[in-house]
Amino acid sequence: MKTKFLLIAFVLVLMSCNQNQLFDKFNSDFTDNRWEVSDVKSFEFENKQSEGTSDLKLHFGHIRGFQFKEVPLEVEITSPDGNVEKLPVILKLMDESGNDLGDCSGDICDVYQSIKTFEKLEQGKYKVAVKSTFAGPFLPNVLGVGIIVEKQK
Repeated sequence: MKTKFLLIAFVLVLMSCNQNQLFDKFNSDFTDNRWEVSDVKSFEFENKQSEGTSDLKLHFGHIRGFQFKEVPLEVEITSPDGNVEKLPVILKLMDESGNDLGDCSGDICDVYQSIKTFEKLEQGKYKVAVKSTFAGPFLPNVLGVGIIVEKQK
């Protein structure tokens, strides 16, 4: 009986995997839910595929009722050839009426925003650094930040 349960759970996990996702990492090591302006979150991934268009998305987790409608960020992408691209990003968290734009469950909200589309994501290792450019010493009520890289369907 226990073996059947484990087998069913394993099949369900495999079925839920997104075949188009090349990378998904979420960093939630924020002390007291504060993202210090000096704290740069870094991610590394290796692309082994050679064809197709890919999207780089930002995943931002926050406490519901965030006090700001948008968050200023900077994303730095280092490609396998060493080329560095800095992208200013304004992450929108609420619409004009003050409603959360993210997926919220209870007190937790997750916002996903596309940052860059690669017509062809070169093979090799990439580094992505995300930092807050918020005007204060820290951004409050942050649960985590991450990136997702996925092939377009």
